[in-house]
Amino acid sequence: MNFSGKTAKIIVVVILIIITSFISLDIFHGKFSFSNNEKIKNLISEKENELEVIFQDNEDLKEEIYLLKNNEDHIKKIAEDYLGLVKDDEEKPE
Repeated sequence: MNFSGKTAKIIVVVILIIITSFISLDIFHGKFSFSNNEKIKNLISEKENELEVIFQDNEDLKEEIYLLKNNEDHIKKIAEDYLGLVKDDEEKPE
């Protein structure tokens, strides 16, 4: 084996080691590393839970809007409970 053949093999090995090192660094410490993926999964889970709460609040508000538009008894109850309003012929509940 001549000198240039050994040199070429050494250069190839060094290049492969460098490439492997960069890939390893990216896998364990880069933007898409295992630890960052776990953080992103946890964040997604938290946001999904928040979304469920917001969705339920939205459904409750839709129901309240429906009742305010279509249920006179509900409007009377709100007027009595929150505003203290009563008809002239009724006594104020205590």
